[in-house]
Amino acid sequence: MSKLWLKMDDSVEVKLAAPCGLYCGSCVDYLEYKSCHGCGCTCGDCEGLAHQQSCDIYKCCVEKKGLKTCADCDELPCSKLIQFCYSPIWTHHLQVIENLRRQKAVGMGKWVKEQREVWSNEWYLKRWLWLQKECENKLRRFQEESTK
Repeated sequence: MSKLWLKMDDSVEVKLAAPCGLYCGSCVDYLEYKSCHGCGCTCGDCEGLAHQQSCDIYKCCVEKKGLKTCADCDELPCSKLIQFCYSPIWTHHLQVIENLRRQKAVGMGKWVKEQREVWSNEWYLKRWLWLQKECENKLRRFQEESTK
């Protein structure tokens, strides 16, 4: 098991399944920066609420439609989700539509267990975290260039 990976029970891991299809248990904010407990967290002591307040997908899925995940939406995949998936900056979002389709096919509990298994591979997880940091660097460069 990866040193970065945190052992937790199934109820905690289900909370790490973001409505958009990302698995927060493999997020750099969660694993390395320790600044977020997952997009579903409402403790107020982490970035979870800030993610919710700034996320159009969360607002649409959870607040507007009352769903737990976009996998439950009849419009999957919608234009918002497609743009989120193919963001030129956040390339680590590429898997969200397939993740949601998988959730719909096998159920949330099984999907979460599959995610635990996938992300327990330290080689893969380290490269995934590296990719997320590269996305953060792309965002910083974009922000710097757009203020010139």
